[in-house]
Amino acid sequence: MNPLALAISFLTILPVPGQGQANQAEFVRSRMWYPVAGLAIGILWASLGWVLSRTAWPGGVRGVLLLAAPLILTGFLHLDGLLDSADALLCPRDPVRRLEILKDVHMGSFAFGAGALWLLLTWQLLSMPLSIWFLLALPVLSRGILLVPIHIFPYAREVDASSLSGSGPSPFRWIAPMLAIAPFAVLFPREAAAVFACQILVALWAARKLGGGITGDIYGLLLCLSETAGLAVHVLGRTP
Repeated sequence: MNPLALAISFLTILPVPGQGQANQAEFVRSRMWYPVAGLAIGILWASLGWVLSRTAWPGGVRGVLLLAAPLILTGFLHLDGLLDSADALLCPRDPVRRLEILKDVHMGSFAFGAGALWLLLTWQLLSMPLSIWFLLALPVLSRGILLVPIHIFPYAREVDASSLSGSGPSPFRWIAPMLAIAPFAVLFPREAAAVFACQILVALWAARKLGGGITGDIYGLLLCLSETAGLAVHVLGRTP
């Protein structure tokens, strides 16, 4: 399967040609295209932000629509990772039990609490004045930077570790995306630093909780929290 089409179809609900079954090796190869999937999200997100900026609607209403757009465009994939991760990482259990909780489709109290707080905070930030260009840049930055923890931390479940761990792909498959996001990092250096720091610190914490590795749900957690961190630095830095 085409790696670009796979990256877009996996990370978004956007229709792309050439969709089909993909194996784990193809998923690994598609990672270098994650920033492009982020760019597709960012273009639509920024376009919505531009349209809303031309309305007289209350900031809270605009914030709801700006919050809903990336959630819908990603099929709530990353939010699901945040919710599952909250249940697993915040409960007082051993790493083996935490990995079992990550696979459980049911949500517990930690998921509801963490999810509600994240939604409220992100909505509030999106309700404040922000740059349309940053809405374009943020999904690219977060998905490109995500390749760093993917490369550093092994996959937590042994059955998949040989093909999904960060040591599998060649260095080019994560260095090239880093070069691709460089212009956006230059435009928004503080926000890019916040995204990077958040992803590394949360990944370190999650890996410690899971016995040394991370999983796909943790990837979703990293995207959600790091984008909110980037938004916070951007919005609060613009506030007089």
